Amino acid sequence: MRLSALLIPALMLTACGNSDVPSVTTPVAPGVPNSSTPKVRFVAFGDAGQATQGGPAAQTAVGDAMAAVCAARGCDFALEFGDNFYLSGVASTADAQWQSKFELPYANLKVPVFATLGNHDNSQGPGEGSSNARGNFQVAYHSAADNLSKKWNMPSRYYRFTAPLSTQGNDFTLNTPAGYTLPSTAQTPLVEFFSLDSSPLTSIVADVNPTYNYLTYGPTHLQWFQQGLTNSKAKWKIAFAHHPYVSNGLHGNAGTFDGTPALLPGTTNGKPWLDFHTESSCAMGLDFFMFGHDHDIEWLKPVAACNSKTQFILSGTSEQPRAFGDAARNATYYQKDNVLAFFWFEFEGEKMTGSAYVLDADMQLPKNTDGSLKADFEQSMARLP
Repeated sequence: MRLSALLIPALMLTACGNSDVPSVTTPVAPGVPNSSTPKVRFVAFGDAGQATQGGPAAQTAVGDAMAAVCAARGCDFALEFGDNFYLSGVASTADAQWQSKFELPYANLKVPVFATLGNHDNSQGPGEGSSNARGNFQVAYHSAADNLSKKWNMPSRYYRFTAPLSTQGNDFTLNTPAGYTLPSTAQTPLVEFFSLDSSPLTSIVADVNPTYNYLTYGPTHLQWFQQGLTNSKAKWKIAFAHHPYVSNGLHGNAGTFDGTPALLPGTTNGKPWLDFHTESSCAMGLDFFMFGHDHDIEWLKPVAACNSKTQFILSGTSEQPRAFGDAARNATYYQKDNVLAFFWFEFEGEKMTGSAYVLDADMQLPKNTDGSLKADFEQSMARLP
């Protein structure tokens, strides 16, 4: 049964910008979060594992830039939004791409990475998404002996975790790199994250494996997500996946991906993905949905078709940037194309801050006059109960 959409008040801006004039605020001083006021900080990036367009130099530059921001402002972990390995995923847990496209580019990023699967991760060819079983090698790497750095986290095709991170409260073994320290005691969750598996609901060519038929896979996945949102005790609820709900990039909005009309049946236009969010994220008042797929960076405003509350974050330009498809398709707080970039976020109590960092032509982070790293855009928001 379709859930009724709940109209929930939008997040209140406390320091905001728009797509024309960036708003940059004074950076929060780095340091260990106070136990009485827990904070959750992370970087978010996607569409990274391409060794030809831009090459490993671009991917490593973004990895080093994220590490620099984490050193300056603090990070508990990173989110990776799929298309982790171009053009068609990995073939085993010992595939050489694990080193060339993950371990080496992010060697200086000393935090856990929570990843989700993209269409290229589930393909035999150039990203058609018709071989979802291939993505299971990335799930297997989570607990494989090959995972020497203990940085990669993907315990299943879709999963959840709470933050501040802890060895308690999760239904899987948390991987943390050497030297990373978890809180000694469990804290009340401030944020709960849901990693979603969008590829079976958006593939260009239907998967012949009946396990990943969207008619059966979709409802099972949807029920899991709905139950998770209902049972969550976290103040903030964030979902992340590869494919957008709304986007000004080349692929566009769910239901009309790549210009395909929404009325056509099948998975080519992302109509099942649109329906999935209509009955979960939109109906149940998700705070943020974060994703990649389009190779630009955007912070999109809530849309009335969803619930006028949920914020949308696109961070898919960490290795091979490209131009927008239609920059005016959806209203944004901020967007930029044809750049290497990523987001940094901090959640504390009822407030969150998000910053976009854009590398310059030399693949370096710009600096302010005092030598601190310069955000291209930043805004803070207070969440209504």
